[in-house]
Amino acid sequence: MSHRVNDPATVDHSIPSSDSASPWLKFGDGASSIVLFALMGMTCIDVIGRYFFNSPLDGATELTQLMMGLIVFAILPTVCYREEHVSVDLLDLWMPDNWINIRQIILNLLMAIMMIFVAWRVWISANFMVDYGDATEFLAIPYAPITYFIAGMSGVASIAFLLNTLRYMRSKGPMSPERSTTAI
Repeated sequence: MSHRVNDPATVDHSIPSSDSASPWLKFGDGASSIVLFALMGMTCIDVIGRYFFNSPLDGATELTQLMMGLIVFAILPTVCYREEHVSVDLLDLWMPDNWINIRQIILNLLMAIMMIFVAWRVWISANFMVDYGDATEFLAIPYAPITYFIAGMSGVASIAFLLNTLRYMRSKGPMSPERSTTAI
């Protein structure tokens, strides 16, 4: 059985501490982890209150929705930088290894443009939320700060795609055939 260079089992997604993107990605990882831990604690309190004391945690549904948005978008730049998205490799069997870097440069540039567009449109939505005073129904938590966070992290994700483009231009991307599996 042949072993392709970009086989997911052989791709190293680790981010060495010498990488310039490392502090930014660690911030998102840490923020996402903290919010996930808070969500876990809140869910435990809600379940215990609901089933043992017949008194669920007020606003738990709203908090869960807001926390899920924070978790997903805090980790998005890391997922983009490491290229850990869910993907379907329909053409990989027919694509020569020496085209991998070119393909990834094009895909990362397209994704950077798309994420900038997403960030711009979400930012506009956040501005509307500020103007209308949109907030959660029960706890009256404003949606705008979370939406600005989503827009900002979408912008950071576009920067992650641009960094990937530069890495592939130097043949150092996670799927580059020339790259060793121990460093980015």
